[in-house]
Amino acid sequence: MKAVLVEDCTTVNFNDFGIRTRITAGLSLILFLAVLSTGISLKNNVSVKYESGEVSGSWIPAIDNLGHMKGFVADHYLAVSDRMAGRDPSDAASFAKKIQTIESELYKATEVYAATLLTYTEESAAQGNAEKALYADYQAKRDAYFKIAQTSLSGLADAAGAADKLAPVQQSFGEKAPDAFRQAYVAMEAVLKFNLDGTGLAAEKVKKLVASSEAVMLGVLVVIVAVGGWLIWAIPRSVVGPVQQAVALAKNIADGDLSKTIVVNRKDELGQRPGRNRSLHGRVGLHRQTKRRLGTPGQPIGRERLQGSH
Repeated sequence: MKAVLVEDCTTVNFNDFGIRTRITAGLSLILFLAVLSTGISLKNNVSVKYESGEVSGSWIPAIDNLGHMKGFVADHYLAVSDRMAGRDPSDAASFAKKIQTIESELYKATEVYAATLLTYTEESAAQGNAEKALYADYQAKRDAYFKIAQTSLSGLADAAGAADKLAPVQQSFGEKAPDAFRQAYVAMEAVLKFNLDGTGLAAEKVKKLVASSEAVMLGVLVVIVAVGGWLIWAIPRSVVGPVQQAVALAKNIADGDLSKTIVVNRKDELGQRPGRNRSLHGRVGLHRQTKRRLGTPGQPIGRERLQGSH
């Protein structure tokens, strides 16, 4: 009985592509996923570095200088209060130098803090405007306190120790200065709290970016492992199975058994092998038919049989 080979070309599947093409495509896919994972990681790392830079380059210096500014404003109020109450017996020059030093340090700290307000970008403009508004409120209240303090110190100098002139100046300072200082101090605390909250939010954002980067890397790693595992399973399977069928078919042909059927449903190198076996089937079948028509070896061939074979 003649062996039958049936070709199934109705659909396109994984086996329609060449072995080299399949291996190349699989490795290219893994490489693409690795590059994609690296790109995403780099993007997230840049974001983390940016946010970390915001914390270390903007929020922390702002908080540090705001702390100094609070201290200088408080020192200024205490120094003026002691002077107005007569608790500071130093001469006018020494006291003026003391006040000048405090105001100079306050000015320097304020300049550094004000520079941090310029670090806001368009994306964080709303947050920047909010802090600038708080800073403007603090400036106004601080300047109002300084005006009261300067007026009081000027009145104290003009009084020259005269009780009748000194008492109204001290009374005016006692009525106005504490409240003005308190308002300036509260405004400063509002700016400080804003920066502390901003630092917390920035740190939380960095934490989320790191977690997101780790999750993406883990997800891509799982996909790479899954795809690599599937390719390790699929490519050898797509090669070994047809090779085993081809070997079995060749063995059957060698044994003279042409009754086996092979369905060829692939167009790669291994799919072309059964096609060659099919021509071998044809030649073997034709040889057997010729032998049956011409007779077996050792038997005389008559003229009629020779004529019938043509």
